[in-house]
Amino acid sequence: MSPLHIGKSVPPPYAGIEAHIDTLLRSISPHVNATLVACEHIHNRGRPALVVPYRLLSITSYATVASVAISPALLPAVRREFVSGRANLLHVHVPNPWGDIAALSLPKDVPVVMTWHSDIVRQRKLMVLYGKIQQRALERADRIVVFTPKHYESSTQLVGRDLERKIVSIPIGIDFGHLDAPIQETVWLEEMDRWIGERPLILTVGRHVYYKGYDHLINAVRKLRSDAVLLMIGTGPLTHALQKQSLALGLENRIRFAGEVDNASLVAALHRCDLFCLPSISPAEALGIASAEAMACGKPTVVCQLNNGVNYLNVAGRTGLVTPPRDETALADAIDILVMNDKVRSEMGRAAYEWVRTNFSVGTMRDGTLALYQSLC
Repeated sequence: MSPLHIGKSVPPPYAGIEAHIDTLLRSISPHVNATLVACEHIHNRGRPALVVPYRLLSITSYATVASVAISPALLPAVRREFVSGRANLLHVHVPNPWGDIAALSLPKDVPVVMTWHSDIVRQRKLMVLYGKIQQRALERADRIVVFTPKHYESSTQLVGRDLERKIVSIPIGIDFGHLDAPIQETVWLEEMDRWIGERPLILTVGRHVYYKGYDHLINAVRKLRSDAVLLMIGTGPLTHALQKQSLALGLENRIRFAGEVDNASLVAALHRCDLFCLPSISPAEALGIASAEAMACGKPTVVCQLNNGVNYLNVAGRTGLVTPPRDETALADAIDILVMNDKVRSEMGRAAYEWVRTNFSVGTMRDGTLALYQSLC
């Protein structure tokens, strides 16, 4: 069996769709001849080749428009893989217009699997052009994978003829191996420990983009009754604005912007924190892999009520606390409850550990994916 996956960009990422694709392909590669076709910006073409246990076809992109890479060589490359016989099943991770067009361009006898990561929320103008293509691609697909039942139930775009019979729920797999490795003492970790001191630590990890709600989390820190501090790992287009906001509120000693960190530092932070906060305000946040990793380290979470996979992963009142989106007072109160109550924090942390480790393992994801492939080939 030779599945070909289409992603948006080449690994290694820290989180998101690309991280999931990499974890999935690493897990199935001992059993199938897997290939990943993904874009790499022309400015990054000179960096060292990646070492991965699957075949990687890196396609040059020249720009990005509305989160879509401009990569004219991608479709011909995909077609060559199937014409040559190197691939016999297409697995597309959507939303991704290139993946949809590839699915529609292949012969009808090629099995097509689509993993539905999230609805398109912000680029409404794009949907005017893309919506019909997306719908035709969904109708072309043989199976549509969702990570949780909530992904399907909450979607406003997974609609159309006979789609329900195509839906297959395969939980996303979290790589526990790197989370369980011994903590490495580093200069970065020592510096963080000096800054944190004896204060409780709130951790958040992710790109600094609109739907993450980080501006509301920063405002919430100002409203805390406790002396908890916030460590923000990640960067993005809003980083400078968030830093200015933090300084304007006089929170320079309460909030640390760590930028991008290596995996060892990320894992150390996941174990060092007292709780993880995912303040996302939009269904564009469909799950929250970083929060799942924190839960796998025994940490309770504070998330917003988005009525989607985020709230399937983070069980209200059991693995953490849930607040209304954009409600900064409620966010601060929830953080204080966990910070100031050791018993509640410990019980929810244990529940989070057991829930994620039991239901979101790489093995479960691997076995479900391979069984799906075998049913189609």
